[in-house]
Amino acid sequence: MQTTDRENKYITRDAEGFYRWTYEVDSRKNHSLLNLYLLIFGLIVLIPGAILFFMIFGNKRYLSGAGAYLLIWMAIFVGVELLTFLIYKAVEKLQGGVSVIPYLMGPDFLAVHPGTKMAPRAYIQMDFSQVKDVTLDKESDLILLHEPLRVTHVYVPKEDLPFVLNYILDRVPQSDKIKKRKEAFGKDLKG
Repeated sequence: MQTTDRENKYITRDAEGFYRWTYEVDSRKNHSLLNLYLLIFGLIVLIPGAILFFMIFGNKRYLSGAGAYLLIWMAIFVGVELLTFLIYKAVEKLQGGVSVIPYLMGPDFLAVHPGTKMAPRAYIQMDFSQVKDVTLDKESDLILLHEPLRVTHVYVPKEDLPFVLNYILDRVPQSDKIKKRKEAFGKDLKG
């Protein structure tokens, strides 16, 4: 399905022809950022803990201390998740419950927080040619672009979601998976 330059409600086109928009994530209603942070910090604890567990207790002769290790490991995991939640809620309260995320979209790429000097270009910009899969979380106004080593979160206002989804699907490599996604997203692409 081809994208057209129809009138978008929140997305504007700049002088260079790039599409720009800003999305305000209301964290009191939209928990996708909290879930992402909990996942990231959970994996930071679980993966090294699992590796260490198998290094220490991989040999059956040394299983006697495994229960205590698992108990400590789970306590650390719960503590990190609780701390993540509390810090997130504190930052949420300081920001009034809203995180503002600007986007820039061109024919070959999409950038999150464009123009920032605090992150390298490879971190804020993803090329459509690297996308292997596209998923949609309509409840959170979120398009997920799956690349080999990362997932880019693209928040789009509901009214403009069909336009951005079409634009992205028209520019990513047209694999069988993407063709199936286009069929599955049928009504979401029409707007």
